[in-house]
Amino acid sequence: MTDTATLLEAPAAVADVDARLQQLEAFSTQVSAAIDQLVGAVVDVQQAKASDALMAELDSVKAKLREVEQTLSLERANRDLAQVSRMHAKQRIVVFVGTTYFGCNVKYAWAATLQRAQALGLQVWWLPYNAEQEGIVTALGGSCLPTSYAQWTPAHIHTVLSAAVVVTSDHLLNPNPYAAALLAGARQLQLWHGVSIKEIGLRNLPSGRALGPHLARVLSTCGPYARMLGTAAAGEAEWRRWFSFERYAPIGYPRNDVLYREPTESDLAGCDLETYERAQAALSGGKRVILYAPTFRDGRSEWVLQAGLDKLAQAAMQGGDLLVVNLHPVESPQIPKLAPLLPGVAFVQPRSDLYPLLGKTSALITDYSSVMFDYLHLDRPVLFFRPDHAAYTQKSRKLFDDKLPVLPGPLFDDAAALAKALRRTDLGQTEAHAQARARLHREWFDHHDGNAGQRLTALVIEELALAGLPECA
Repeated sequence: MTDTATLLEAPAAVADVDARLQQLEAFSTQVSAAIDQLVGAVVDVQQAKASDALMAELDSVKAKLREVEQTLSLERANRDLAQVSRMHAKQRIVVFVGTTYFGCNVKYAWAATLQRAQALGLQVWWLPYNAEQEGIVTALGGSCLPTSYAQWTPAHIHTVLSAAVVVTSDHLLNPNPYAAALLAGARQLQLWHGVSIKEIGLRNLPSGRALGPHLARVLSTCGPYARMLGTAAAGEAEWRRWFSFERYAPIGYPRNDVLYREPTESDLAGCDLETYERAQAALSGGKRVILYAPTFRDGRSEWVLQAGLDKLAQAAMQGGDLLVVNLHPVESPQIPKLAPLLPGVAFVQPRSDLYPLLGKTSALITDYSSVMFDYLHLDRPVLFFRPDHAAYTQKSRKLFDDKLPVLPGPLFDDAAALAKALRRTDLGQTEAHAQARARLHREWFDHHDGNAGQRLTALVIEELALAGLPECA
């Protein structure tokens, strides 16, 4: 029989269950709403991320479009400025174009011409590669265009457009994007930067994969020149393999003039004075100064240490000699790594003028560098170190070395063998090597007098006359 109290409590229990169900349903609704909100938030985040990515991509496209627009605008401006330069009236103004450092043939050509500028009624200007050059030229009393084209005044632009002659010793690729166009109407004299046994200029061609705007620009600056300046009449055909020009003049290299005299203040400008003085002191103390000047290797900046530079340094130190190392500018960033490993070696400061230093050395070690030909003016020992000849000639540069049927010095492909030669009093030199040096000097330099700078100035006057600007009476 059912308990009366239980029956009386039943409606209350049912009411409590209903209340609980209502609470559970309300909670379920809240949970569902929370889940919906969470899902919505996730979707919003994903959409936001997608939107951000899209916006970033759009910004990238806009930047590329602006870059293309600027490039096209620059090309159009240079095309028109080149036309302006060609039709602009010319004056007795010559502009010397600086290379990446204050040196090479153009430096000495500029200094020689500046000395005679007033007597010849010339305006001589320097187009700097960087602010350092601007400071050097100004300190030496020369007229220098501002490094930044944004600082050029109308007078500067007029000066460049009025230039009748421009002298270079490399590809005309000045950082000023308008420089080449503004000088397009001038007669260009190309001194280049050395007698070469490597294929250069129009014969230094890559595979199709390497073709691109920069390479095309470099090749386009291989001429046409009004005049190519070389060292020997016999070299004209060789230069015509590599460059395009109207006339050829074998006047010699102005940078070699310093090898026939004690360096002047102008000569030493841009030189590594610390290494120069160190070499001078070593010679005065009866020591030999051995200069190692290799050319660069494509994509193998640390090759020089792997080839055994430490063995050469040890041999020099044991003999009481000073080893001076002049790395190619492409590889000079390695010096901070190499110098601590070889404390007795004097590394030539990057982007400095080597030529005053050549006269303070006893012998040269090189591989394929054109400095070997310049060194012939000193008639001192030359040694060749080619530890990777097969790889270099097959993967880096082809050689055009018909001019070297006999090397003017011993050849080594092993650092240990070269180090052994460095310990010898005669450095492994023979009479045959001396004869080869003399023969090459005669064949590849028509002049042996240190007056190439003066001959360059005379050619500038000739080019002014060809431009319709003869000397004043």
